[in-house]
This record gives sequence, structure tokens and C-alpha cells, in this order.
Amino acid sequence: MKKEEKSVSSSVKKEWLKETARDFVALGSIPFFILVLVRVYLLDNSNYFTQFIIAGVLVILVSLLFKINLYSGLGFVILIFTSLYYDETRYSIFAAIAYIVLIFSLYYLGKDKKEVIKGVFFGGVCTGIAYYLTNLFF
Repeated sequence: MKKEEKSVSSSVKKEWLKETARDFVALGSIPFFILVLVRVYLLDNSNYFTQFIIAGVLVILVSLLFKINLYSGLGFVILIFTSLYYDETRYSIFAAIAYIVLIFSLYYLGKDKKEVIKGVFFGGVCTGIAYYLTNLFF
């Protein structure tokens, strides 16, 4: 293989990896969160819907006040609440793997590691608050 062909092949591979990483990061985006939220709304389960709303709004507010990665925060909310809803080990494992790939994708794309970690942390805190408040008041 010529040096030019190897370089083109390497470039295509890097571009494919970046594209795949961006696709996984989209699992923690606001549009994907809204898509999941609409699906949750259609379940006609106000408790579950309220948990999602509270956690999502809290993560977005925290991301506006502090430097956190919104994708890792919202992704965590989606991971936990969908896993709790489906209550299926195989789904939870699949969702956890997808979330871990999301986190590694953020690193691969050059996102600040501290902000990503803070996103995971605050996603967990906001999920806990939403779960607690919903069970307390509803």
C-alpha cells in the first residue's frame, strides 16, 4: 500500500470514529431528551413523567450556572430513569454500556474531562433529587 493510500485510509477511519462518537454523544442531547420525554408522557404515568421533567430541568439549570457537560448530565438522567422503568437487567446493561461509550466519546472529541465528570455528578444529584421529590409529593 502506498503512503498516500494509507494516509487516506487513516483519515477516513478517524472521520468515521468522530462521526460515531458524535452519534453517541447525541444520546445526551436536549432533542433526544425531549424525544424520550414525549415517549414517557405517552405512557400515561405522571410519576415517571414528573421525575424526568424535574431532573431534566435541574440538569439544564445547573449547566447554565456551572461549567458542566450537559450531555453527560442528561445522559445520566436518561440512563437511570429508563433503567428503573424497564426494570430489565439486559436493558440496564445495554443502556449502561451506551452511556459509558457516550462518556468516552466526549473524551475522544476533546471535551474537558472535569466538565464531563461534573456533568455525571450533577446528573446523578439531579436524578436523586427528582426521584426523592416525586416520591415525596406524588
